[in-house]
Order: sequence, then structure tokens, then C-alpha cells
Amino acid sequence: MQKLVKTGIEIDEKVTAGKELPETMILYTMDTDHLVITAKPLKALEKNALTKTRVKINRQQNKHIVILPPKIYNFYHLDENDYTIMASDKDPTTIIIAI
Repeated sequence: MQKLVKTGIEIDEKVTAGKELPETMILYTMDTDHLVITAKPLKALEKNALTKTRVKINRQQNKHIVILPPKIYNFYHLDENDYTIMASDKDPTTIIIAI
């Protein structure tokens, strides 16, 4: 039996314009190429998302670490070189991960 490990994505605080992220956020899987992390539910995403789950956010120095469920991390085969992290200018706590 394989042990499940916590998997995370590092987000530099520059991406979120220095805004502090809440301890838990909502992760929406939109399609095979996009994940969206938000502080509060968004109606447009609620209707179109493939999955929705809560994720924990840890703070380490100048970074936020998003702890993803292993199933999602493994499904998307996330490696630092495989994705781009962006945040909305209007709401820096809405984070888009393009794979």
C-alpha cells in the first residue's frame, strides 16, 4: 500500500500583490488545463467546474503553499516546470493555475 503524502504548490506573495491569503480556500478544477483557487465561492465557477474542494494554505517566508489533495496533484502531474500561476488584478486572492 502506497502512503499518501501532502502535495503543494508554491505561490510567491508577489503574485497576490502582497495580500494575505486565508488559511483555507476553494479549489476548482475547470478542465485539463486550468485550476482556480478562490477565497470565496464564485457562481460562474460553481456552474462550470469539474470538481470543487477546500484546500489549506500555509505561509512560509515570502510564499504561500497551497496543499492540494494527492489525487488532483497526481492527475495533473504537477511539477514546478509544468504550470504558470497568475492572479486577478481586481482580486489578487483569485489565483489561476494554467497547466
